[in-house]
Amino acid sequence: MEAWEWVLASLAGLSAVFVMGANIWAIFDVLRQDGLDQIARILWVLLFFVAPLFGVVVWLFAKPRLTNVSGGIRLRRTL
Repeated sequence: MEAWEWVLASLAGLSAVFVMGANIWAIFDVLRQDGLDQIARILWVLLFFVAPLFGVVVWLFAKPRLTNVSGGIRLRRTL
């Protein structure tokens, strides 16, 4: 293998580790949410398995709205 092939293989491996780590974090984060019922948790975890990176990004956008609605932590306006 040439040097550029090693670089590409290393980047592919690092990105795979990043996506797997993000999925594991998101699954544990969904399972710890008190505002979600059991069906919603199952659907979120299924989304993480079907579309890993897309599911994590959607969860990052949906999570503050869920915590704001459930009466828990309130988001402050900074601007």
